[in-house]
Amino acid sequence: FLVRILGLTPQAMYLSPLRGSGSHDNFSSGLDSGSYLASCTLHRLAAGSAYTVSVTSNSANAFLQRARLEAERYGTDPWVFVRELLQNARDAGAHRVWFQTSSAGGVERVSCRDDGAGMTFDHAQKFLFSLYASSKRGSSRTAGRFGIGFWSVLRFEPREIVVRSRPHRGDSWQVRLDGRLEVVEHEKTAMRRGTEVVLERGVSTDDLEVFLTTSILRDSPWLRCRHRAEQPLEVRVNGRLVRAEPSLPKPSMSFRCRGLRGVVGLGSEPRAEIFAHGFRVRDAATLDELLVESGSESPALTGATDGLSPRIIIDSRNLEVMMARGDAREDHSLKRLVAVGHRELSRLVRAELDRHAGLSAPGRLVEACREAWSVSRVPKLIAAVVLAAVLAGLVLWGVSSRFPGPRPELMSSESSALIDPPPMVPYRDLWGRYRGPDVDSVGNAVPTVDLSYQPEDKGHLFAALWVTGLLADGWPDAEDQKLIGPYEGAECIDDCLEVELGVDSPAGLLRLPVATGHVLDPESVRLDNQRLQVYAVATGQPAVRLDAPQVGRLRYRSGHGRSSNSSELGVWPALPPDVAEFAHEIEDLTVSNRAFEAAEFVRQRISYDTSTETAARHERAREQSIGLFERAVAIGAGDCDVQNSLVVAMLEVSGVPSRLAVGWIGADGQARTGLHAWAEYQDAEGRWRAVDASSARAAERSAVTTMDPVVKGSDRPLIRTLAWVLLVVVSITLVLIAVVIVVGRRHWRRSFQGGDAGDIVGLLQGAAIRPRSFEGIQALFSRRLLGQVSGRPISLARARGMARKGRLACGSGRTELARRAVRGGGVVLDLDQAESGVVAGVLAAVNLDQWQELFDRATGDELTAYVENRLAAAGEPCRILVADNPGLEETFFDGTAFGLGTYWMVLDSGGRLWQAIHSWAGRWPARAALLLADAVIHQRGAPPAVRHRCLSRLALEAMLEATEVCRE
Repeated sequence: FLVRILGLTPQAMYLSPLRGSGSHDNFSSGLDSGSYLASCTLHRLAAGSAYTVSVTSNSANAFLQRARLEAERYGTDPWVFVRELLQNARDAGAHRVWFQTSSAGGVERVSCRDDGAGMTFDHAQKFLFSLYASSKRGSSRTAGRFGIGFWSVLRFEPREIVVRSRPHRGDSWQVRLDGRLEVVEHEKTAMRRGTEVVLERGVSTDDLEVFLTTSILRDSPWLRCRHRAEQPLEVRVNGRLVRAEPSLPKPSMSFRCRGLRGVVGLGSEPRAEIFAHGFRVRDAATLDELLVESGSESPALTGATDGLSPRIIIDSRNLEVMMARGDAREDHSLKRLVAVGHRELSRLVRAELDRHAGLSAPGRLVEACREAWSVSRVPKLIAAVVLAAVLAGLVLWGVSSRFPGPRPELMSSESSALIDPPPMVPYRDLWGRYRGPDVDSVGNAVPTVDLSYQPEDKGHLFAALWVTGLLADGWPDAEDQKLIGPYEGAECIDDCLEVELGVDSPAGLLRLPVATGHVLDPESVRLDNQRLQVYAVATGQPAVRLDAPQVGRLRYRSGHGRSSNSSELGVWPALPPDVAEFAHEIEDLTVSNRAFEAAEFVRQRISYDTSTETAARHERAREQSIGLFERAVAIGAGDCDVQNSLVVAMLEVSGVPSRLAVGWIGADGQARTGLHAWAEYQDAEGRWRAVDASSARAAERSAVTTMDPVVKGSDRPLIRTLAWVLLVVVSITLVLIAVVIVVGRRHWRRSFQGGDAGDIVGLLQGAAIRPRSFEGIQALFSRRLLGQVSGRPISLARARGMARKGRLACGSGRTELARRAVRGGGVVLDLDQAESGVVAGVLAAVNLDQWQELFDRATGDELTAYVENRLAAAGEPCRILVADNPGLEETFFDGTAFGLGTYWMVLDSGGRLWQAIHSWAGRWPARAALLLADAVIHQRGAPPAVRHRCLSRLALEAMLEATEVCRE
């Protein structure tokens, strides 16, 4: 019958011991041999539905001991059952709970009644009166789920336990248990919906109402209704409402969002309290101590015990409570709660700091980003996505560089036809093969050449032949290509261009290709490591003379510089009248603008065209004795040397020294396919510049030295496609992250209550004493809140760092010692400011004002001055003073750590050391000086070399002094 009445099944009553040490939630059920249920006997069976069952003493005691053992998990407080009854009422959906106390007839009675859902008798059989059986498991909205909370009433030592309940649909019932669980009475009763538990015990001295109220406010102060999270659960004791809200004294900040609420503040002692569903579950000194896995930090600096510390109270309905109720499982919810506490505490501290010393908008943005990075994973996720995109882009770029597409082929101008690169041929002199400006005369010459250069990251124009004038028939003048003497170049030291040519040349002159704007270094010309003499032709171009045919590698270097050859104007065929008129019109422009205007004029009048038809038209005009420039303007088309020779002639007419250059375009460290011709002019600074009428942007370029290459076959569609795909993926990811942030963002409600102005002082003092309590609040340590005597404030982090190094001082601007320390670059906190003064005291900063007072009343004499001079000569300067009652017999002050540049040693005038020195100073001054210097060096810890330099001389003087005294 007891099995049927109370549901005390063997599986519910007898459980195997705990598995593992300290585990409170891992159990295995099993039947215990010798179960006292087998010995239960029917004592009295009344008619109807009311039963009275007696249980053998051994069986009752076994269950009682097991229930008491489990109840001890909740601690030694006999009133812990109040929390458990409130928890059961809340989980049952109650809106009101009434506690009543009474005392009469030698009996104290405590009753707890709620208006919750109630329970059927079958439900109570299965869950309420059983151990380890609970209907609340798996529900995140319930606070209890272990099936042992009800039996905490045994800690109250009741004589009788009465449980009555009425479900929403069903009959009310009542079970009466004696205190030893030996008699169980089940009967019907009449009551409203809900559950009531009545406990009776003998009279005691306890004030039941006070104990009930204290227990409620301590363990269950902020209960909310289960199904209405915003509605407080009404709890009354003898009709008086008992309610509390999470609050702390000013300064404080309360916060609330879905499923979480709390308050952070600053108090005299650090404390963090965690609640679940309004029930207290864990306390600690700091937030991180709430996590068992949190790492330890080095201890705080010792000092005063005052100052403000963080106070945090947080209540969450998402915490998973352990069986002991006084703790919570260390899972993601608890870790998130700790992170929220850190964030809200940081907000509070920043708000207090802003009231004291506000930041600019950029400073607030930096602090907000730093806080978001420390407490949220979203910025880290965005940074990871962006970093992955950058790395992927670099990989694609590296792949494209490692495995390039088809090599670009350069054309001499934008309208040039693409020419397949022929095999490289050795370099030979162009003179004798160049007939002068004519269509295809350049392109049909040497198409490519074995020319390379370093560094290869820049492009250059290498002129192999300079033409400074033409005869009437358009041929170059041979007189311009004769030698005129040694070449006057310049030694190249910086930014040199190393050129290498494969040479296969007959005997005679070999003109050297030189980059436009460069001057050759004559000492660098080597043919297979054999130095060659460099000469200059009439055009100023460098050349070497070969006495016999030569085959080998020709190497030389050049650099930027001014040309030393003559800048006289050349002789060119006559210009057509309209062209000559335009050349005179641009004479008032600068040299560079004249060159650009001339090139643009020619480009508009003569297009680049090397077709067979254009070549034939030029040949027919030549046969008719039509001049070079007249036929070029009349035909309106020509080769690059035709175009640029007209540019040179126009510049010569306008007064600009110019020349036609024929050579190769250099790119990627070597000469490109085909010869090309361009115009070169001398600017106002004497440097040669290039301009090209065959380029579409000739009028837009300034001082060009390379041609714009026309690239074919350089597109990499696969790389471009991958880059676009990567860009799209990154964009979609960032958009999704933004949507998740906006949609899933919780609505926080905060209320800030500012404190007094003195709270900043206490806050800094508390952070200096207990930095671990303010861990993660960067603003408190990084803001410059501590004033210096110099006027420039510093941060608490800087002050703590200087204190660790023994270089933190304090003082006021009224003392000379503090002002000297400031001039020497020392860190001196201003004692006239409360914030700096309290931090200086906590961090044990050296008080310069006190040292100044000591130095002011200290004096020196001839002996101390003599020893000071000897120490300075030995490389160990030190001031030696004598004062009354300095505190120690020998007081030493290292001023070098504070920018003072010297040391001080103050001796007690009444001390044994100074008395001994003073007694010897009259008859044995050298011995007294030796003793004083030895004391200073020993106290100072000077290196052996300094000790030897100083004391050896003083020891010798003391010996000589002793010898003279003995003679006397």
